[in-house]
Amino acid sequence: MGFRDLVLFYVVTGISLRWIAAAAGIGPSSIVVWIGAWLFFYVPLALSVIELSTRYPAEGGLYVWTKKAFGEGPGFIAAWIYWNSNLPYFPAVLYFAASNVLFLRPSWQRYSHNPQYFVIFSVVVLSALTFINLIGMNIAKWSYNIGALSMWIPALMVVVMGFIAWSRFGSATPFHASTMLPSPHLQQVIFWSTLIFAFGGCESASFLAGEIKNPRSTIPLALLIAGVTIAFCYILGTFCVLLALPSADTSNLDGLVQAIQRTAERLGVHGLTSTAAALIAISNIGAAAAFLAAAARLPFVAGIDGFLPPVFGRVHPRWLPCWGRV
Repeated sequence: MGFRDLVLFYVVTGISLRWIAAAAGIGPSSIVVWIGAWLFFYVPLALSVIELSTRYPAEGGLYVWTKKAFGEGPGFIAAWIYWNSNLPYFPAVLYFAASNVLFLRPSWQRYSHNPQYFVIFSVVVLSALTFINLIGMNIAKWSYNIGALSMWIPALMVVVMGFIAWSRFGSATPFHASTMLPSPHLQQVIFWSTLIFAFGGCESASFLAGEIKNPRSTIPLALLIAGVTIAFCYILGTFCVLLALPSADTSNLDGLVQAIQRTAERLGVHGLTSTAAALIAISNIGAAAAFLAAAARLPFVAGIDGFLPPVFGRVHPRWLPCWGRV
């Protein structure tokens, strides 16, 4: 992966559009939470990743860092826990993609409560992503790149429509000191953890360090650009949803596509929902592909070190020259 590929990889793993409408549901105070999460979670995490990936730019990322600091046993445990933590992510992100596909045609909404549809969609897409990643990074990286690019248009739709709605009707949500102050209620405090965790993912590309061109110099700059992009998307996206729709209305939304649909209806604009739904689905599929690629490197390096059966660490002879530095 080159610099452009790496920036897009960080974007697709760092942004999840489903949290923008969810954040708007708790009102303007979510913007303060977004800012705090970026400053006190993402920035320290990104600086740690920059330091460690510069010091140890090897395949495996977290596994290598922990092994160098605490030994091989803790390194394997850290990798195993991280790998397992990704398992619930794949059905969640693919189910969300599947739910957005249903907005392409109104008649497809009848499948929204059909578990078979969601299972089949997720299994088929996950199988296809696995196959693409097995072919090689030169092909697989396009699924991450397309996924990242697909995030821009729905986010841009929200921003543009939010400002248009504000210019026509004024802000649908009042912004003042009392509404911006985060609530101490337990339910909202628990939800803060969701917004904070939404900034996770900047460690993911380092698992693929052996396949990044000049990782020592590429990773820091790519993380800087992606970090600003991610914060901009979350904060401005939430702000513009609240400009267009009252906070009480957004609390019942299941995702960004519904926010776009209701905003478009308010503005009298038609035909945007299906486009946004398709792009959001593609972006989530790209995110699943990226995390699948990152997580797959953990059993690979564990197999090389002998913690898993040797078959996990084998590389086809055709690709062996590419792995000389692993």
